[in-house]
Amino acid sequence: MSTNPSPIIRITRAYRHLERMTEIMRVMVKFGFGDLFDRMGFGDILTRARRLVGLVVTDRQLSRPKRLRMALEEMGLVFVKLGQYLSTRQDLLPGEYLDELSLLQDSVPPMPPDQVLRIIAEELDEGVLEELSQTPLAAASIGQVHAARLREGGVEVVVKVRRPGLQKQINTDLEILAEVASLAARHLPIGDYVHPQELVDEFAKNLNTELNFRLEAVNIERFARVYSKSPDVKIPMVYKALCTANVLVMEKISGCKMDQPEALREAGLDPVEVARVASKVALEQIMTIGLFHADPHPGNILVQSGPRLAFMDFGLVGSLDRQTRDNLLSMAMGIVAKNSSKVVRAILKLTICEGSPDREALEREIGIFLEAHLSGALKDIKLGDLMKDVLELMSQHRLRAPQSLLLLVKALVQFESLGAKLDPDFNIIDEAEPVIKAIYKERLTPGFWWEALNRRSLEAASVIENLPRDLSAIYKTIKTGRLPADLTIREMDHLSLAVSQASYRLSFAIVLAALVVGSSVVILSKVPPLFYGLPVLGLAGFLGAAVVGFWLVWDFLRKNKEF
Repeated sequence: MSTNPSPIIRITRAYRHLERMTEIMRVMVKFGFGDLFDRMGFGDILTRARRLVGLVVTDRQLSRPKRLRMALEEMGLVFVKLGQYLSTRQDLLPGEYLDELSLLQDSVPPMPPDQVLRIIAEELDEGVLEELSQTPLAAASIGQVHAARLREGGVEVVVKVRRPGLQKQINTDLEILAEVASLAARHLPIGDYVHPQELVDEFAKNLNTELNFRLEAVNIERFARVYSKSPDVKIPMVYKALCTANVLVMEKISGCKMDQPEALREAGLDPVEVARVASKVALEQIMTIGLFHADPHPGNILVQSGPRLAFMDFGLVGSLDRQTRDNLLSMAMGIVAKNSSKVVRAILKLTICEGSPDREALEREIGIFLEAHLSGALKDIKLGDLMKDVLELMSQHRLRAPQSLLLLVKALVQFESLGAKLDPDFNIIDEAEPVIKAIYKERLTPGFWWEALNRRSLEAASVIENLPRDLSAIYKTIKTGRLPADLTIREMDHLSLAVSQASYRLSFAIVLAALVVGSSVVILSKVPPLFYGLPVLGLAGFLGAAVVGFWLVWDFLRKNKEF
């Protein structure tokens, strides 16, 4: 008797979409991946899929990564997007899979003009557009772009139209993926580090964001504010009043494709200068602005006279807060200086730790890694490849990189590839030097420190404001005897030392407070003997408090320099 659950008994998200699930498994069987579903308990559907496939199985001489890419392409939009998403996960997949998945394309036959016109008529007021080109400028799986002209003013624009019926199809496939991820976590030997359900949730969030053109319009406006006065970057104006979830109307811009050196020369542009400007813009977006275009492939960037980069398609955007940018800067400086301790400190701040990482082992391996990669000249280093190798090393130590960091590496690799096509001697590390110098120069200004002081003051005020409530919660927990304890014995010596140091410092802090309070009382009481009208005993107390205070600060910084 089969031990596989019956689809009638086991009502899951996957079985609710039986026909689509059968189609997915048919493709997976065809390309040699049926065994995975068998181990997850999909025996009934798998049997149906195998009957549909028969004996026709794709040539097993092809590599497994290549067969995976071909299977994803055949399964349609959601799985192509999933493959593209996974191609950014250098922390999860081997290099051969990443390289193959990065080749995935989501181009599909264009929608017929009458269907495009019908969608626009449903979304926009009648008579807004004076004319619409019959042939699309670009067509992809989510939508396609047409040139158009506004009736008011005759302004040339581009209209991006989403394909109809996508949401239902996508919801079905995402439900199936969620079920498969849940079963994979239980039945496949994927290790504790990989969390399939979290991956699917993050992918679903990204995909649904890309589907909503209103959110893309918001991204365009964010970039437009940043680059409103920039000579290096052009952001198309978005007609927000004409934008819906299914239609996006923005300014039409022209220029040369960035990956065509000959066309750039014919337009009077120097490819080497274009590569320099592109790298400068990319590094400033990442290190200074904290808002970067996360999909800078040649189809999304045009080059205008100047040279000036004109960005398009803002469906995929990354953002980095100031703390993350500071940690990236520290890691970059540590890499250049071959300071493995500094690199590890930055990595631990940038990543999510799964358990308790072996810091000494990580520092040792980072040291070996830096020696191996930085033995030659800096101009020979590929920053994108270096970051990919760092991510792989992090994953070996159960350190998970956040999505923003993965998008950053993807964007760097794409910019580096574009630069190499334009200039054989291009090296993004050389271009990073002036950007980093500008950042350090800015940090020497009073304005930077005043801003930092204000930011820290707000953080401190928030902590102080919440302190009574937090202390009350701790007191109640202790009073009821339900204080949780989760200690790892092998860390007990370190914990004991930390507690001793904390007690030691707390004692001196209490002495310091007592000196300040006592000296203040003596000063106010005018207790003789006096010196220039002030009690000598009070002045001596303040002097002692100052000495103790400075010593406490120095001791804290000295013993915590590695943190």
